[in-house]
Amino acid sequence: FGPGGWLNSTKYISETPANWDENAVKDLLDIAEDIFQSSIKEQNLRARFIRKKRAVGLIPKPHEQIPREALDETVLRVQAALDAHGKKTPGLTLPFCAFNGGRDAWVDVGNKRVGVQILQSYLGHPVKETLHIGDQFLNTGNDFAARDVCPCIWITSPDETTYILKSILRLAGVPLNDSDASSDSSDLTPEPSVGVNGSKPKALDFAEMNRRTKAAQLMDVYTGEMISSPQVK
Repeated sequence: FGPGGWLNSTKYISETPANWDENAVKDLLDIAEDIFQSSIKEQNLRARFIRKKRAVGLIPKPHEQIPREALDETVLRVQAALDAHGKKTPGLTLPFCAFNGGRDAWVDVGNKRVGVQILQSYLGHPVKETLHIGDQFLNTGNDFAARDVCPCIWITSPDETTYILKSILRLAGVPLNDSDASSDSSDLTPEPSVGVNGSKPKALDFAEMNRRTKAAQLMDVYTGEMISSPQVK
């Protein structure tokens, strides 16, 4: 956030958060909140509502599920309402992303097009050196906007993401600390390249990543609180 921070250094990008009007942010979230609240009532959803600084979410009650069709319907309603709002107040239009997260629905101020553009600018990487990996490229998904600014790979599971990242890292000569790696793949792994100041690149510990993923399954991902299993009746 300082003089050389990404917020200031990307002000020239019209849609960057540095140029967002806070009143416009509030208006956008207010509209999304109204749609979510009405969707809970009209579709009789076993859901709750959560609001953050720059996002609003429709999330399931503990140990409940929201039908995917209901999530899609809610997202389409929000998109239509925000598009209509943008036509009425073009000077205060902000980028947004209304998407079905699979078990919840969210409206974010900003979208992945803006996020990728900021990273490209701040890190100095051109489009040809950027790759976006995602699993929600339909119009009710949150990866759709990234297609405008970089190449994308559409995956269907975290395992596919891991495979793609490992392939890229192997081609870059980064050693992997992965107990699941097959002996056959080692023959295809290039010699480790030289890192910063002549040091070897740090190995990535995928086992630790898996441990943290399993630990996260024991908590409410929306609030960070630990959750208990439903009582068996």
